Amino acid sequence: MKYKIVYLIIKESDVVYASEDKESANGYAEEKNYKARIRVLKEWSIDDPTNKDIAEADYQVGYDGDFHEVKKVDISNLTEDDTIEIDDGTEIHVSDILENLDECNIEDDFDEDDF
Repeated sequence: MKYKIVYLIIKESDVVYASEDKESANGYAEEKNYKARIRVLKEWSIDDPTNKDIAEADYQVGYDGDFHEVKKVDISNLTEDDTIEIDDGTEIHVSDILENLDECNIEDDFDEDDF
């Protein structure tokens, strides 16, 4: 398999993004979590949040199931028919990981400046 270490973004036990680049994966998760926090603060009509407001909004994001978490996995010795288990007990099919890697590589190649 051409992939070895990959970084998965997990949301409610589903892979929503996968990358071979740790920084890209962390950036994706941080952006999604930040946007979810902003959504909650807007729903609560808080324009100038305190640290306590931010902490409570982050808790609400997790409660709502909008939290994105990065998980590092090694798939070098696996086939697309295999399943892996991450540390929280969630089982993920390698085919789902590969599909997300392929989609993310296509998205990474897209540059709006090309048009």
